[in-house]
Amino acid sequence: MREQKTIVDGVEFGTIFQFQKIFGAIASSMQPARMLVAFGMVLVLLATGYVWDSISSVDASTLGTSTTQEEVNQQRALAIAQAATAFGHNAPAGSSEWTVGIAQSYVVQGWQDLLFEGNTSLEDRAEYEKIYLALELARPRGPFEQSSAFVSSAWTRIVDGGLQLDAVQMWGGVVAIVWELPQLLWNGGYHWFISLYGFLLIYVLCIGGGAISRMQACWFSRAEQLRLSEAIDFSTDRWRELLAAVFGPAMLVAALTLVLMLMGLLLMNIPWLNFIGGLLYGVSLLLGFCIAIIAVGYAACFPMIVPAVVIENCSGGEAIQRSFAYLFSKTMHYFGYVFVLIVSLVLGYLVVRLVANLTLDITANIVGAATFNNSLHGAGSLQMETVPIVGMAWYESGAGYLIALWETIVHDLMIGWVFSGFFSTSTMLYLLMRRASDGQDAQDLWSHGIIQGTNVVDNAED
Repeated sequence: MREQKTIVDGVEFGTIFQFQKIFGAIASSMQPARMLVAFGMVLVLLATGYVWDSISSVDASTLGTSTTQEEVNQQRALAIAQAATAFGHNAPAGSSEWTVGIAQSYVVQGWQDLLFEGNTSLEDRAEYEKIYLALELARPRGPFEQSSAFVSSAWTRIVDGGLQLDAVQMWGGVVAIVWELPQLLWNGGYHWFISLYGFLLIYVLCIGGGAISRMQACWFSRAEQLRLSEAIDFSTDRWRELLAAVFGPAMLVAALTLVLMLMGLLLMNIPWLNFIGGLLYGVSLLLGFCIAIIAVGYAACFPMIVPAVVIENCSGGEAIQRSFAYLFSKTMHYFGYVFVLIVSLVLGYLVVRLVANLTLDITANIVGAATFNNSLHGAGSLQMETVPIVGMAWYESGAGYLIALWETIVHDLMIGWVFSGFFSTSTMLYLLMRRASDGQDAQDLWSHGIIQGTNVVDNAED
């Protein structure tokens, strides 16, 4: 038999290895139009959350911590008592009924009086800062603020895990955000918050995330940079499909959970019917198995659901079907791409945070070098806790407020990039999974004139 040889002139690694396209989406996620969409998402969520906390007057300081409410109350009472006797003063009458805000105002006023008298010392300043920070630590926090702190802590775990190449730590941070936090809020009794604010969160993610996903898909498939208005209009026109895709599995899980609860109520609490309940417990196990599969699959498939709607222009049910099918047909592919997505998000966030902090610090240092008053107090990288300076002139405090406002915008843009980066990379994840499962070119994208959910041209359309 004659031996044949095959000569390979070259290998296109870009065709064989596709995961690098997820990293490529990180760069495009920083396009101004996407950053504006993400910034708008952050503003809506932050403004609504702070309004909720201000009008609800609910203390959620123990959420996500091992501290009991009794311990929090004791810590708060101690901080208020220290404030009432600050700088050697006797506690005023009724100070035991003070709130943290009143105690902070009292400490600031006492420090201002001490400065006016001109007999302060380093020990007095240290006492002022220590008491004020203790009050700030004991300040009541609403469900939104405490949830934000929980998410920030979990995100830090993800970033640290990425830097240490610890996949378990990264996955633990993801589970804490998408699984543990909703349970903590529900079990803590914050039902209205998780229901109403949770709906707003999902709606904002659907509209804003859908717009960002459409921008990424058009940029990758046609090198077309959509205008901001076009992307928002495209996403807004499909808000029903997006909400159906995101809420569909959750509603099914809720319905099956209700069925199981009714079975327990009717069949396990009435004499003689217990035997029927025992006989039907196999059905209960089957329903529990369905809940587990749907919940796990939904959590795993979430990055693909929104991109599926805006890429295929399909219904919510079809988007769910596609996402679950891709997950179960190419499971190893999917989790490999998810790992790359998380790593790329971590690396991108580190770059964005570095640039943001350098921007704040360099600007504050250069401008501050020729500023000889307290207008730039607190300028630079945003600090979690600051002690207010007293005795400033009105123009210093006014300028400081405006400076803090601009720096907050930079900080919110940094947070917004997380949304832009996530939906940009998840769009590439969906396109790559579609290619691996269906063999469809990752650059195929639905547009007007194509039959919905396909890439077939509709000749009947104008």
